[in-house]
Amino acid sequence: MSTKYRAKTPLLISAAGLDIELDLHVEYSVSRYRAATLTQPGEPRSVEIEEIRWLIEDAELPLPDWIEREIADSEGFKAHLLQEAADKDAAAAEDAAEARREREWEERA
Repeated sequence: MSTKYRAKTPLLISAAGLDIELDLHVEYSVSRYRAATLTQPGEPRSVEIEEIRWLIEDAELPLPDWIEREIADSEGFKAHLLQEAADKDAAAAEDAAEARREREWEERA
């Protein structure tokens, strides 16, 4: 089972003193960690990139296949997405805990 996420991250392209910053919009899913059992090996969390779009000043540009492959195959980028997913999960858990505490406090009043 996996969870779907969306991320927006900058991509900087530099050439001969020219710097262009694009916004990458990435849709990806993260599989859950599975502990090893007696019959199956453990599986770490992993990222599957489903779609990459890039925008400059809110205008979507076509992404060349070779650039999309480079980004999608980058272990560093996948690690970045895993960390972002973990941060989003932690924030959602904290928000849920805070809402639960507020509900309990209101019920006591």
